[in-house]
Amino acid sequence: MFEGLVRQLILGYLGQYIKDIQKEQLKITLWNEEVLLENVELILEAFDYLRLPFAFKQGRVGKLSIKIPWKKLGWDPIIIILEEVYICVSQRDDTEWCMDAVERREYASKKAQLAAAELAKLSRRVCAVSSVNN
Repeated sequence: MFEGLVRQLILGYLGQYIKDIQKEQLKITLWNEEVLLENVELILEAFDYLRLPFAFKQGRVGKLSIKIPWKKLGWDPIIIILEEVYICVSQRDDTEWCMDAVERREYASKKAQLAAAELAKLSRRVCAVSSVNN
């Protein structure tokens, strides 16, 4: 149950950038206020909206550590630490700058904005539940 809530919270914040995570991947320590994920795959299309002159071919984060202040959730910041970030990029070819590719990147950008709005809504709900329980 608790792992499911933490998983949903993580996907709310980082779901547009990382591939789906399983509850079994989560290492949660309540006393240290830390959630640890290892070997997290990146969603390569998530970075298309940046319109960089290179394309991501592969990416992963070796260690993703999240410090969550459970007792002060909503007041203290959540800190995300990325270690061992590996990315493989290549130069974009001319076909990637065609209108179809540009439209896909714009769609990815709109999808990222929608995810951010949904995240804000989830954060407000978590804060509301947290303040009711205190």
